[in-house]
Amino acid sequence: MTSITATPALELRGVRVRRGGRDVLDVPHLSVASGETVAILGPNGAGKSTLMLAAALLLPADGAITILGETARRGAHVRLRRQTATVFQDAALLDMTVRRNIEVALAMHGVPRATRRARAGEWLGRLGVAHLAEQRGHAVSGGEAQRVSLARAFAVRPRLLFLDEPFSGVDHATRAALTGDLRALLAAEGTAALIATHDHSEALLLADRVVLLDAGRPLQIGPAAEVLARPESEAAARFLGFSVLGPGGCALLGLQGADGATRAAVAPDAARLDVAGTPGVVRRAEAGGGAGRLIVELASGDTLAVALAVEALRAPSLAVGQETRVAVDARRVVWLAR
Repeated sequence: MTSITATPALELRGVRVRRGGRDVLDVPHLSVASGETVAILGPNGAGKSTLMLAAALLLPADGAITILGETARRGAHVRLRRQTATVFQDAALLDMTVRRNIEVALAMHGVPRATRRARAGEWLGRLGVAHLAEQRGHAVSGGEAQRVSLARAFAVRPRLLFLDEPFSGVDHATRAALTGDLRALLAAEGTAALIATHDHSEALLLADRVVLLDAGRPLQIGPAAEVLARPESEAAARFLGFSVLGPGGCALLGLQGADGATRAAVAPDAARLDVAGTPGVVRRAEAGGGAGRLIVELASGDTLAVALAVEALRAPSLAVGQETRVAVDARRVVWLAR
């Protein structure tokens, strides 16, 4: 990742958005330093897009939004937005050539006509879609369209980039490639970025820091690896895929917390099947993103997710209703505040 300086590219203070008489977004404070990537991570409906649009000055919001040292005020939005770029879930290419799509964006950002064609060509090349330059924007595939969208965003040389789940509409292989390319470009250009995603691995790869968002409010903010490994609340733990065990489940598994803690969060890869372990009943098997999880119910009523290879989940001994035994690596348990 690019080194981070003390100058914030973006700062939000007391930012709120209200709809239907209630707050759908309430962010007391959030900042993105120059050269830093911050990921907004949360389930569908958490308010990620609302936060992204408000921060990008594309949605009215209360509170103070400061971009590159200037607090947004009426009449200043257009000037501030010219120092930023936004990539949406839908690439939203215009029905003109791919090259012209980028040249139009450059014109809107005040880039002189004489340099637009060369700049467009440079960035189409860097995103691997130079061969599409003369095709119509509506004729390219979804993955190609998002590459063009990224080229369009980076071509204006933004100092701050907003990305609202930009790869959610493409297949897994394309998403993986685009995520890798985006990481390399952010590092090479030193561009600050705020990215909304629901993909944990994407956030871990791209972001210096992560904000867990739920119901429009931050649950936890911190270094990406730390937040994803050590949730601080039950809500954060459940969103991150941890099993949350109450006192009964902890006792059955032989887990004991310090300072009287009685509720534990257990990552699926910290649990295992163990013939000498605690009895339980298989309730279901889950798969997603190439990984598998077996959900086992304990006598206490708590459920424990155990990470397994997807093919292992097909074993007859792990069918729903079968009895099995489980254990937990006590060293990796995250104890939750009471």
